[in-house]
Amino acid sequence: MEDTFKEFRKGVAERLRGARGELTQAQLAEITKYTQQMISRYESGRVPKAFWFLAGLSENAGLDVNYILTGRRRRKPGATKLNKSDAPKR
Repeated sequence: MEDTFKEFRKGVAERLRGARGELTQAQLAEITKYTQQMISRYESGRVPKAFWFLAGLSENAGLDVNYILTGRRRRKPGATKLNKSDAPKR
């Protein structure tokens, strides 16, 4: 995990853009039920400081943050990138 919040924000932005893969921001917004504007904000590094806390729980304490937040285990273990097949069908 990055040492400063500034480095963390930059890393989150880069990883989110990479994880979005072939999808547009609008497609990712539809999948996540968030707005394209929120996706854009996060991809430009404007993320809440609470994200850093949650990353610390995962990185430093080894906790499953998805389980803490949702009560469910990860749906796609090891998933790091989405593709067109993950986009909603029209």
